[in-house]
Amino acid sequence: MKNLSGWGRFPVFSVNETSPSSISELISLLKERNTKYIARGNGRSYGDSSINQSLTITMTKLNRFIDWNEDSGELVAESGVLLSDVIETFLPLGWFPYVTPGTKFVTLGGAIASDVHGKNHHLEGSFGNHVNWIEIIDETNQVLRCSKTENTELFNWTIGGMGLTGIITKCCIRLKKVETGWINQRTIVNNTLRETLNSFDDNHESLYSVAWIDCLSKGKNLGRSLLFTGEHATLNEVDFKNIYPRARTRMFSLLFDLPSFLLNNFTVAIFNYLYFLKNSRKLNQLVDWDKYFYPLDTIRNWNRLYGRKGFFQFQCILPIDKSYIGLQEILSKVQKDSSGSFLAVLKKFGPGNGNLSFPRPGYTLALDFKATYKNISLARKITDTVKNYNGAIYLSKDALMNEEDFASFINSELKEKLKLISNKYCSSEQSKRINL
Repeated sequence: MKNLSGWGRFPVFSVNETSPSSISELISLLKERNTKYIARGNGRSYGDSSINQSLTITMTKLNRFIDWNEDSGELVAESGVLLSDVIETFLPLGWFPYVTPGTKFVTLGGAIASDVHGKNHHLEGSFGNHVNWIEIIDETNQVLRCSKTENTELFNWTIGGMGLTGIITKCCIRLKKVETGWINQRTIVNNTLRETLNSFDDNHESLYSVAWIDCLSKGKNLGRSLLFTGEHATLNEVDFKNIYPRARTRMFSLLFDLPSFLLNNFTVAIFNYLYFLKNSRKLNQLVDWDKYFYPLDTIRNWNRLYGRKGFFQFQCILPIDKSYIGLQEILSKVQKDSSGSFLAVLKKFGPGNGNLSFPRPGYTLALDFKATYKNISLARKITDTVKNYNGAIYLSKDALMNEEDFASFINSELKEKLKLISNKYCSSEQSKRINL
């Protein structure tokens, strides 16, 4: 038994964990143990969606590249391969992932199970939109090939299915061709929430767009932000030899938990003021891929910033027509009832993949909170706001939702279909908590 948590380090469970080194070893393990289990990638989901106390199967040793097609950009790999390994190997050849979340330290299997999204969802969709096929171990311990033309229903449910349809062992994904590893970043200063939403509309054709929100700015400046747009730089825009820079080395590592009292509305407000001031002056710049997509990856164990009790991330989506009033209400509650959100990020989504997949048309707001009673109470309140405006909560970030909350985000017909398609042995602490 060992203590295990998601990236938020909250909540923590005592679990049986195993880490097979091959698919054959994994199948033998499943045949020997007649118990509930869940597959786990690199542990970058925030809550308890990749934890099962009875048996958690960590897939990071199944990390081999199997095949590569340099003409089409199709990569076949085991599900435990990290996105960072994909970039390190294929960016020097001129290829980059179509979709990437805010960290490169996720597995391909985890990216598919969460149907992760990036800064380009409004134009290029989520990770599942660029998966050709997957192989899954079903409840009879058989390996099934699934795609848009083969075992189609299982394929569609596995994308965003939170690991409940079976264990993903292999996949074929598509990479995109890029001329350099640099991003043309443009920063747009917005002084109000309305300006922020208008900026997303005005820059809809930008490939990448994400806004940092000053969640503590009040009054006429409520919702002020910096919108960062980006495009892959072409060869004629890069006037130096290093056209494919390597990932930055870790700048420093947090070896211990910071005192949680350091994060409060006062210190967060100071940080927000300085961040807004500094970045408001850098309106156009060329930045490397690692700095643009993964700013926090340079800090090893940055989750220790929130103290020994950990933190949780609250990420929701609101429909386009409800976003302005809903975001106003959420930001007002954060200012009134929280001890400060160190990170507040806003993105705009296009059409989603349906079923359990989180992305759908609307605006998604992600907020980080240290795990305190006060902040947990706030999360309950803004969950009610999300329900009132017909929104939804991201399962890969969730650590708090209850069965009643989840029932309001999923219709009964969809839930019954999931029961039919899911693997009866696959279960996580989250799926038990929300009765999924």
